[in-house]
Amino acid sequence: MKIFEPYTLNGKVGIENRILMPALVTRLATEDGNITKELVDRYVLYAKGGTGFIVTEAISVKKQKSGQLLRLSEDVFVPGLKELTATVHGDSNAKIAPQLVHFLKISKSGYRQKVEDLSLDELQEIPGLFAQAARRAREAGFDAVELHFAHAYTMSSFLSRYNRRKDAYGGSLENRFRLAEQVVVATREAVGEDYVIGTRLNGDEFTLGGNTLEQSRPIALGLAGLGIDYLSVSAGGKFEDAVPKQGEPLNPYTGYSGHRTMPPRWMPEKVNVYLAAEIRRVIREAGFTLPVVAAGRIPNAEVAESVIDRGDADLVAVARPTLCDPYWPKKSREGRGNEIQTCMYCNRCRQADEAFQKVVCFQWKKKDGAVAPPPP
Repeated sequence: MKIFEPYTLNGKVGIENRILMPALVTRLATEDGNITKELVDRYVLYAKGGTGFIVTEAISVKKQKSGQLLRLSEDVFVPGLKELTATVHGDSNAKIAPQLVHFLKISKSGYRQKVEDLSLDELQEIPGLFAQAARRAREAGFDAVELHFAHAYTMSSFLSRYNRRKDAYGGSLENRFRLAEQVVVATREAVGEDYVIGTRLNGDEFTLGGNTLEQSRPIALGLAGLGIDYLSVSAGGKFEDAVPKQGEPLNPYTGYSGHRTMPPRWMPEKVNVYLAAEIRRVIREAGFTLPVVAAGRIPNAEVAESVIDRGDADLVAVARPTLCDPYWPKKSREGRGNEIQTCMYCNRCRQADEAFQKVVCFQWKKKDGAVAPPPP
């Protein structure tokens, strides 16, 4: 199967196969953003299971209160993350990258900071925050970095049609793209030409008045032109259609757009793959060869293989099935598909995240009093 063949990310980093584990919250970091043994063990589990390229849960580039979220906002976080990369590299052939994120403030009162609320000084510090976080990531031994330009967060909000700024960073698509361009340029200067920089972006926001492929096509072309090394295509996850709950911060994954980010079982297989396919078509026609990653209800090796066979994407992002059975790539490659614990797409893992609980699959069995995944 093609998904198990080696692949090189934009001529820079070789990976063992075409399977990517996209960012998935674990709630295993400490409240002050430090690594834990349990979190290291989780990523080693994915690596030993046969995933070729692992993208960590989002890691904050800014020093701010953010709960159980890893951080690269200061040099003090480098040693702990260096332990993570050294362990993953020592125990497997997997490559690993942090997903770097900048986010705006939200509160239980219902307040949500928007891009229009940022002063020009606050806005102009963002490229440097990403660049310095990426520099620290390289120092910590990561094989690449992924810039989070999708879902509800700062960078996606600048790119969105919901951006209501009246200055050079809002209005036209050219203006809305300006900050993304500055972030990519600053990050490239910080890590060098030989280092892999990927981006995760929305193919469609799936909200009334939000971005669609009409906007994501030129955004993808702009990123490709800036020398991005891969594009990971997601969808949705916006505050604009979130379902408010009294006394809780607004959650961007509770509305329809959130369901498109993590499609439940009532949605069809490969529900978002057409977005990656269209972006890949557009950038190939423009002469760019960087890989495109597809995501969205890709449940098993056979479905993943169909995505590659059709030319819809170059790599496949498989999140919840990898949480459910981290060894599915290894078992599939060895012809042991009948031993794979199958994801039900029930989204109880998402519910655990929303409740600030450790994220595990409810199908994991208890062993010696602890919750454990299926055996290899």
